Amino acid sequence: MSSSGRTWRGFAAGAALVAAACGESAGPAPTLSNPQQLSSDLQTVGNVFQTPPFQSFAALATVPGSPVAASAPAGALLSAARVAAPQPYADAPAQLQVLRSAASALSSRLTAQVIPPDLWGKTFVWDVNTHQYAVGADPGPSTGVRIILYQVDANGAVIEPPQAVGFVDLVDQSSGNTNQVHVTVQGGRPGSAGTTYADYVVSATVVTSGTGAVSEFTATALGSVSDGTRTLHFNAAFHATNLDTDNPDAQVDVTWDLDHPAVSVALHETLTTPDADHVNLTIDFSVTRGGETVRLTGTVSVVVSTQSVTADLTVYVNGATFARISGTDATIQARHPNGSALSQDEEAAIVQMFVLPDRLVEAIEQLFHPAEHFLGA
Repeated sequence: MSSSGRTWRGFAAGAALVAAACGESAGPAPTLSNPQQLSSDLQTVGNVFQTPPFQSFAALATVPGSPVAASAPAGALLSAARVAAPQPYADAPAQLQVLRSAASALSSRLTAQVIPPDLWGKTFVWDVNTHQYAVGADPGPSTGVRIILYQVDANGAVIEPPQAVGFVDLVDQSSGNTNQVHVTVQGGRPGSAGTTYADYVVSATVVTSGTGAVSEFTATALGSVSDGTRTLHFNAAFHATNLDTDNPDAQVDVTWDLDHPAVSVALHETLTTPDADHVNLTIDFSVTRGGETVRLTGTVSVVVSTQSVTADLTVYVNGATFARISGTDATIQARHPNGSALSQDEEAAIVQMFVLPDRLVEAIEQLFHPAEHFLGA
């Protein structure tokens, strides 16, 4: 987890703890229909990523000999697209840096393949003699690369003797001025595939100014993740402008839809930079389950030099104000609009409204890292 993610999760928990000690009831307070179930459903969304094939897939970032374990100068498409998922809102300065790096890396390679042609048609397998990945004898996808996935320990190291749990195919679909990669993670073996645990496409384009500098960047990510029982569909778009200035702006729109239980998560976020040391975010983050929609809206301002965070947010339940979260850093408080304290279950549910974005962005980083390697991230 990133340090900013830990900061945001701690900020959320701290706000809830302050809320528990604040205020006396001044009349009937709005309620969540079932805060415990809301917390459980939000956790279920994040738990879709805990299968052995997905955990092995995530470990490819650091496993020795993995063809995606270290960066290569071929662009940064997926590095930018990964921040199009719900994210810790306090991470705004890092988002801008990722975006600029991605746009710059892609600008000179829009007509080239994302995956180097010398890797096309190859399959990487685990070599027990060298204790790392190596090119195997079996063929891979004709315009991409295949990696066999093995059971890993809690640290992401391949357990020997190796036990295959699936495979991942990364297929280059770039065309014209669009870089695009199709990624599939499956159980079983090539030729006898089992459950599909991830299936998504990421693409990006850049626009340059008259001086040749990158001024705009657009990235999209579309697909699904599954644990074999539940499927989580996602659709994300990320658009940034003024990248050739000290005041870039960006907009994020993303939806996540879980089939069982039926839970929909949506985020609309705009990011503006009035100057080099300040980032302002406008947030609209909602979770819908059954007949209830819990919505978090408002603004978060970040001072880049000090990482100070000021929040002015409101939580709504089916359109009615449920809680307000406001303050700066340690003074941030959450309470009902009548000043009454949130119950323990309500606090836990609100904290999950912050924890879920943190967990999802970790999963997005795991999803996109193998292709990020080819994109220079």
